[in-house]
Amino acid sequence: MSQHLQPSSAPPPATLIMNQMVYGFWVSRCLQIAAELRLADTIGDTPKTVEELATASGTHAPSLARMLRLLSGVGVMVKDEQTQRWALTEMGALLRKDHPGSVHGSLMAHGHPLSWRAWGELKTSLTTGKPVVEQLVGETFFEFLGSHPKDGAMFQESMVAYQLQNAPAVVNAYDFSTARTICDVGGGTGALLAHILQRHPAARGTIFETPLVTKEARAKLAEQGLTERCDAIEGDFFASSPKGQDIYILSQILHDWNDENSLRILTQIRQAMRPDSRLLIVEAVLPGDNANHFGNLYDMAMLILLGGKERTEAEYKELVARAGLRVSRIVPTSMPPSIVEVVPA
Repeated sequence: MSQHLQPSSAPPPATLIMNQMVYGFWVSRCLQIAAELRLADTIGDTPKTVEELATASGTHAPSLARMLRLLSGVGVMVKDEQTQRWALTEMGALLRKDHPGSVHGSLMAHGHPLSWRAWGELKTSLTTGKPVVEQLVGETFFEFLGSHPKDGAMFQESMVAYQLQNAPAVVNAYDFSTARTICDVGGGTGALLAHILQRHPAARGTIFETPLVTKEARAKLAEQGLTERCDAIEGDFFASSPKGQDIYILSQILHDWNDENSLRILTQIRQAMRPDSRLLIVEAVLPGDNANHFGNLYDMAMLILLGGKERTEAEYKELVARAGLRVSRIVPTSMPPSIVEVVPA
């Protein structure tokens, strides 16, 4: 009688798991190149042959087929063996630039040569405690984006995409219904604030941003029919904040900066707040050691690129207290960021 091997319920051996992590950046690089070549946008809703994809992307079809095979193995693409055509999976559709929740912008930003060079110098940051970007290009990361407009636009696109991924989770997790005025400090082109205003039609909003960003923000708000309910005003969050808002938002801002610069931003908001105002800090809140959390990855990116950091609950409490504020509660969302609700102390 033949014996059939039964699938093992044992966890994968440590060696296999470790090798998946060792070679994981190879998968990331293939995803980045797929985004750069716009393969997902070429496929769209109509499966394509590898020859069609190669022609559209200017690549060598047999070599491209090998990368598609790798991507199919991680659940991004799927090939119909009868038609020999490639289609996107549900996860692969997120590579499309126009798809809700798209990761295209993030892949382009993190696939940028400066990002790869900075990660290659991780040891330098671990040795000095400082970001390596200035050493590599002779200016800070934000200065580099300002002096390289195309790169700056790409980075801004990645930030908008990340906000769009998180915005529904924030709106679903927090009750904005009592707020009549909401100011998103450093709110970019308004991706998060637009979600809030669409859900709560009685509220009015303000985006507080740099002159370059406010122009684009106004255009985005107009596209969504929010011009009458939301404005974008120019300013410097290190120097001031709009006065007397019901809710202030700092989304993915404080992790860009060290404690001293973060304190400068918080101090300006504290001076602008009413006694009953609330500040919502939307950031990954690190659970501490011995826990696998997406924020740990971003924490390392902040180290090498900007000199900022992700923070634990205790670190947020200590930081905001220095600005005359206190954490009233932390609201988790379905995405990595949580909402740290802060009120005047």
